[in-house]
Amino acid sequence: MGNLKDKNDVILKSLGYHLRLIRLEKQLRQKTVAKLCDMDSGSYSNIENGKRNITILTMFKISKVLNVSMTELMNFKIKK
Repeated sequence: MGNLKDKNDVILKSLGYHLRLIRLEKQLRQKTVAKLCDMDSGSYSNIENGKRNITILTMFKISKVLNVSMTELMNFKIKK
């Protein structure tokens, strides 16, 4: 069993993968989502790559831009 940091990394990467799939389904570019969320594209890229933990406020902005509920954003499978 891995340590807490490893588990956190898996969760963040799983969330990021889920966000990427939704974004691609909506046919949006990372730069577009980032701009509409009032963040730089590097920060948004880090979220999708599981390198950045995000606040609930950022999650809310992303949900509005992607036109999905917060529940749908959080409904992701942990990839091991």
